[in-house]
Amino acid sequence: MELLDAQPAETRAVVRLTCDGYADGEIAERLKSTPGAVRTRRYRFKKVLYQAASERRIWIPAQLHVNGIREQQRSAV
Repeated sequence: MELLDAQPAETRAVVRLTCDGYADGEIAERLKSTPGAVRTRRYRFKKVLYQAASERRIWIPAQLHVNGIREQQRSAV
């Protein structure tokens, strides 16, 4: 939560609305922004998360890593 709290208000809103299941277009409409800006904010926050993980400040379970998901999908086929 500290990482999220340190982000700009719009980024916090994007992350929270994404977690609530809203689509990029819906989030953009609510925030009076564009879907591209929503994706950019989410991408930048993801970089913050992975940086914190690389510094061992947080732990991200393997199943949440994009590469981990792809590996699981391949092994299921």
